[in-house]
Amino acid sequence: ANFTPHVITVNAGEDVTAKLISFCQQGPRAICILSASGMVSSATLRQTNSSGGTLTYEGRFEIVNLCGSYTPTEREGARYRAGGLSVSLSSPNGQVVGGCIAGLLIAASPVQIIVGSFLPSMSPELKPKKPKVQSAPTPFTITAAPPATSAANADKEACNGQGHNPTLGQMQNLTATASFQRDSWPNTHSLQERRTSTTDINISLPGGGMQ
Repeated sequence: ANFTPHVITVNAGEDVTAKLISFCQQGPRAICILSASGMVSSATLRQTNSSGGTLTYEGRFEIVNLCGSYTPTEREGARYRAGGLSVSLSSPNGQVVGGCIAGLLIAASPVQIIVGSFLPSMSPELKPKKPKVQSAPTPFTITAAPPATSAANADKEACNGQGHNPTLGQMQNLTATASFQRDSWPNTHSLQERRTSTTDINISLPGGGMQ
């Protein structure tokens, strides 16, 4: 895993801040303070209401809270550690003081610090998901069938000679039918003439002979 816990022990008389910076300089990893326990004999804290902006406490103080981080950075070709520490201390009479560490933090007894180290440049990045390409449905057209009554009315109008003008195909059919009828008429007349010419009618008159 990228995040790794470590346990650092600061012996009595050592500077807690210097021990943490020394550990951080062993590699390119950044560190953050998780917890700390122990006693300190001297602490220089930043105090804005005091002369010089710092205030040094001496005695025996118990570490209530220690937090902070150091991150490797580079500026103008030089590498250094950016960050800082803040601490809360409790005096024997129950008074609590605290602030950002602006100098030495000397351990009065072994101080145990738990830190976590990680590589800032290897932080996982969320990759955008590729959108799924969905094929568009094929459009289709629904054509409604003409009502039966409309079709019947159209046929009726066509038979009665009403409605729209006849099309070219209809006019050709009418012309062909008329031609067929005209062609058939002479044959009909000639047949009637033949029947008239070949028919011999004998009329018998009373009292007379055949004429």
